[in-house]
Amino acid sequence: MATNEIKMGINLRQNKNMRNSGYGKYYPEVDVQETLTLKGFAKHMSDHGSIYSLDLIEGVLKKITQCLPELISQGVPIRLDPLGTFTPTCTVDKPLADIAAMEGADPNEVVKGVHIRFLPYGVEDDNITSRRFKKEYCSLEFRNIIDTQTVTIGGKQKKVTTLKPIATAIAELKAQGGENSQSDQNTPSDQNTPSDQNTPSDQNTPSNPNTPSNSENSEGYALTISTSGSGSASVTKDGNAVASGAELSEDDEVAISITPAEGQVPTATLNGSSIELTESDGVYTGNFAMPGQASTLVINTGAADDDGFDKD
Repeated sequence: MATNEIKMGINLRQNKNMRNSGYGKYYPEVDVQETLTLKGFAKHMSDHGSIYSLDLIEGVLKKITQCLPELISQGVPIRLDPLGTFTPTCTVDKPLADIAAMEGADPNEVVKGVHIRFLPYGVEDDNITSRRFKKEYCSLEFRNIIDTQTVTIGGKQKKVTTLKPIATAIAELKAQGGENSQSDQNTPSDQNTPSDQNTPSDQNTPSNPNTPSNSENSEGYALTISTSGSGSASVTKDGNAVASGAELSEDDEVAISITPAEGQVPTATLNGSSIELTESDGVYTGNFAMPGQASTLVINTGAADDDGFDKD
């Protein structure tokens, strides 16, 4: 039973990748609010009946932000019960071909980046992983349909995002006489040019903005997601669902959550390299940083199945 009376907004985004089994369907994304600063978080804590002053709470939090990176930079994971564990991981730049290549090798040339990963605590009553967190803490409500278009402004490609309240979209659908009358619903020829898009009339919309491009004006790299198995899997960035074909920026943090078929152990690879998965309460989670190139993520949730991406 959720304990938070303030609701978490859920937006929906349509999958426009015609090569994906989820094409045309709408996937949920968290309606992320304005980020709270350290001072704002300290004030929130002090206002919750705390016996400690705002200055004291803020001082302790600042000390944490200093000491935690210091210890993680030394390879020391930090577990803050019952929140979770902060741990260091690294991404590769130039892998070593064999043992002989290790002699005299410089780790700074092998390791591309070091990341701080967070794994929620998942033990007994303090379990705040995925489904348990939703059940115990979150009250959800639908809010908007998100639509992002790539348009040309001043010779450069820009992404323009609009929000339409779901209630408004439903009312418009009913006024038009039903699903089949929507001019922008699942129609490949015109799906990228909805009539309510808030773009200047003289902007030229590319004929296929969802196709990755290597031009200097293009933003991001395409992440192709392939899944198999009778379990379920989700891929997210900053709490928002990532559909196959989505364009991500280099070093974007991507999270994977897999609930495998009973008795099965899932696997995940990025461009052929295995992604480390951690199991907690039957759910396997992992993370990776988006490479600076178009990439392929392959997830096997346990047993052969062709039902497609994100069946949860």
